[in-house]
Amino acid sequence: MKKSLKKVAANLSAKVLKSFALSTSASACAVGFYQPKEPKCLREK
Repeated sequence: MKKSLKKVAANLSAKVLKSFALSTSASACAVGFYQPKEPKCLREK
């Protein structure tokens, strides 16, 4: 019983933390906090 409860808790926390990480990274790009440098080969001259 303890092992199955721990497994469920681990899976649930992994899903929650994964969705939090994805939403945080997506919002940072959308808002403009994170702007990666554009490679030279993709820059317009």
